[in-house]
Amino acid sequence: MSRHFVIIGNGAAGFRAAKALRRADSAARISIFTQERYPFYLRRQLGDFLTGNLTLTELIFQSRNTYRRERIDLFLMTRITAVDPAAHEVVFASGERVRYDRLLVATGTDAVPLDIPGAALDGVVRFDTLRGAIAVRRALDQVRRAAVLGAGLVGLKLAESLASRGVGVTQLISGDRYWPEMLDEAASQSVEAMMEDAGIALRRNADARAIIGTGGSCIGVETADGKLLGAELVATGSRRRPATDALKGSGIDLRRGVCVDSSLRTSDPDVFAAGDVAEPTDAPGFADASTEPDGNRTPFCWQRAWAQGGQAAAGMLDQATPTQPGAVRMRTNVFGREITVIGAGHLPEGEGREAVQLQGPPDTYRRLVFERGRLVGATILGTGESVPELDRLVAEGAAREEVETAIEPAEAAPGDAARTPQTFARHCPICAAELVIRCGAPAGSQIRCRACSTSLVIQWDGESLWLEVSRP
Repeated sequence: MSRHFVIIGNGAAGFRAAKALRRADSAARISIFTQERYPFYLRRQLGDFLTGNLTLTELIFQSRNTYRRERIDLFLMTRITAVDPAAHEVVFASGERVRYDRLLVATGTDAVPLDIPGAALDGVVRFDTLRGAIAVRRALDQVRRAAVLGAGLVGLKLAESLASRGVGVTQLISGDRYWPEMLDEAASQSVEAMMEDAGIALRRNADARAIIGTGGSCIGVETADGKLLGAELVATGSRRRPATDALKGSGIDLRRGVCVDSSLRTSDPDVFAAGDVAEPTDAPGFADASTEPDGNRTPFCWQRAWAQGGQAAAGMLDQATPTQPGAVRMRTNVFGREITVIGAGHLPEGEGREAVQLQGPPDTYRRLVFERGRLVGATILGTGESVPELDRLVAEGAAREEVETAIEPAEAAPGDAARTPQTFARHCPICAAELVIRCGAPAGSQIRCRACSTSLVIQWDGESLWLEVSRP
């Protein structure tokens, strides 16, 4: 009798797991249940959708036909409220139950609810789903001013997109600098400068006390010090926390997220978790995230979620898979610059802790954090070349001598001008998945994107590396 693999969540981890399960087991029944109303799309591209650079069709990574071809049953707008491990069943909001042989929880994160008067007014939006992005896009014709509440990746991408559409944006942050839970002081200053250059007004030490409305629609924000800020659109959702509600009361071990071992198995042997909802109990860089009370330190990384989807699928199939160490907490592009935070890259210097800023090309910033001689974090702005190597070194807690040797650019060998002199990280021009081009790769050679299977050609001119789609 064929096995039934059930997946809760259709983001990067859930979608990747379903594809991997199907490739490995042609007879299995695979079901994905998601509260989304659209098939798989990349949340990192919602900003491009809002600005009009991507259409709805281009944003949705896979159509319903893809699931049908792969014989993956996709259930949209379906909420699972409970998991019963003893019965091997998931429970829907309707009370209906479905049995599973192996279960993967890939629910990602939820926005922390906004608990102030006026939060239910029209014009108060969240920008963490395609549905929310569509609502914002439809409302833009009526919006001259917008307020973004709180510091975080969701709010940052929305502020950037709104400003590019000519909307007057004010960003409210609780402290005296931007996102100290994720960025060190210099990185905060760089992001603040980029925001202000884009025309975004920063209001520091400003919390929203209430959202003001008339006729059921918001018209502004009242701050904690009693000041009024005009805004026809108020964005929330920067504060996030792992979406674990369906597992509460199940007996499965939870902390901030779902506790998993190195194979992504939970305390129940037939239940796995992957992506932003999963909290490895023995991995560096996660203990810090698990203790933050408001959820701002919850890791967010599309690349890690994608990799964990494949790893979880192997575990569900009882296959051995090598654990890929990684400590990236955030990696994205804002205002045309790449920004990456790995492990404890935001921590200040202190007893036994030293921060080292590396020299690099203009408009770049690389800061390493060592604790008692071991690398525990890094922050990189403006370049992605050193990210894969630094991610590995942070995950392994490498000694300083090893770090200095590993990240020193290699010299190109004589007569080898057509080969890359160091390891590079680049994004697929089709699906934006991260690809690593190893030192010594020949210019003109082809690679295949592991995410969308597009054939790509490595282009190297002696100074810059880029990828082009292979043409027949």
